[in-house]
Order: sequence, then structure tokens, then C-alpha cells
Amino acid sequence: MKADTENLKPRPSSGFTLLELMVAMVILTIAMSIAFQAFSGTIHAWKRGTEVVDGIKHGDFAMNQLASALDSTLYFFNPRKTYAFTIERGNAGSLPADTISFVTASSAFMPDGSPFAKGPHRLKLFIDDEDGSPALFASALPAIAEDEDEESEYVEEPMLVSRAVQGLEILIYDEETEDWTEDWEKENDVPERILIKIYVASEDEDEEPIVFTRVLEIPVAKSVEAKLTGPSKGAQTGGGTTPSAGGPTINVGGGNLPQQ
Repeated sequence: MKADTENLKPRPSSGFTLLELMVAMVILTIAMSIAFQAFSGTIHAWKRGTEVVDGIKHGDFAMNQLASALDSTLYFFNPRKTYAFTIERGNAGSLPADTISFVTASSAFMPDGSPFAKGPHRLKLFIDDEDGSPALFASALPAIAEDEDEESEYVEEPMLVSRAVQGLEILIYDEETEDWTEDWEKENDVPERILIKIYVASEDEDEEPIVFTRVLEIPVAKSVEAKLTGPSKGAQTGGGTTPSAGGPTINVGGGNLPQQ
């Protein structure tokens, strides 16, 4: 009888207690949270790296095309201001959105088959809306004075240059103050030195845009002093072309990357 009674006594359980399970769950939750944050950070860094590489391609293309067009700028003195270099200031959200217009002999920005690709034309670069977001556009028309009626008659459909480029800023070098300025009020002139900034915005609003910066000297500016009235007219004063002031810089998140 005594042996049977001992067999009826409860034996110690070999499982986990409720407290042990709760502690294990807390540790597992913390470990999963750390792993998720590390994974999320890696994915974000990979996406941002890919975006920066794509942005550099778009910004570099736009900058090189604009530099080529400006290097081939044409200017002859004309009371009708046919060859005037013009800048209009604007903004697209938090980014500058200037409009630049000048006469050039370059085929930069011109698509295959464009009638303006093989001759002088007025090139206009501007930021406009594309599917709800700013984008860089180019348009061309014959090298005539920018009269609204003439522009509407001859201008081609604006060409989308890049959806990634969402800001454009043009600054003029003022020799008197020895500083860059937004002021450009000369109606029949071409600046000798300009600073170009191209902004490639990120899809993530918290990320800073990639900023391409280049200083260019426009060779034809010397003809402004000479007041040449046509390609067959001789210059009244000497002067030669001036090379570009230097290579571009790329600013990504506050750091400058010199571009070769």
C-alpha cells in the first residue's frame, strides 16, 4: 500500500516555466529588431548608392552637354539683340530653376534628325513639370530675336533631357565685386564667366540632392568688346579664346568629389 501511495505523488515537470518563456520571447524580439534594423540599413545604403551612381550619370551628361553648347556660343553685335544671352530666375520647390537661353552652333541636346543639329540656333534650357515632378527640358528655335510670336511659330516641342535633374542655377562673375551674382540685366551681351549648378534630386525627400558645379569661361565674350557684326567682319580689338576655368565638382551629401 505504501509503494502505491508513493507512485501517486506528482513528479517535477521537465518543461519551461511561464517566466522563462517570457524572457526568451523578449530576447528573441530584441534580436529580431536588431537584425531587421541592420538589414533595413543595408538595403537603404544599397538603394542610395545605386541612386547616386545613376544621378552622377544624369548630372554628368547634362553638365557636359551644357558646357559643349556654351563653348560654341555665337555672338555678333545686333541692335535687334538677336544673339543676346538671357537668364530668367525661378524655383522648383526648394531648388533653383533658372532658365538660360543663348545662340550656339553646337548640336548638344539636339536629337537625331533635328533641323537645328547642323546649324546655329537658339538653345533654351529650363526646368518644367514632368508627371508631377520637376525635370530638365531643352528647346530650340532659329537664331532670331526671342519674340513670342516667332518662338511659337518656329520652336520645336520641348525635349526632355533628364527627369533626374530637377534644379538649375546660373551665376555670373562680377569683376567689380570679384564675386558671383544672380544679377544679369544686360540685354545685348554675353557674360565672360559663369558658374553652373545642376541639382539631381533624390526620391527620398530626407536626402540632400547631388550638386554638380562647374565654372566656365565663354570664349565668344571677347567679341562683345570688339562689337563684331558678322563672321566676315574683323575685330576692332585683339583677343583669343579662353579655356574653361576648371573641371566640375560633384557634391553628395555635403562632400565634394572632384570629377576627372
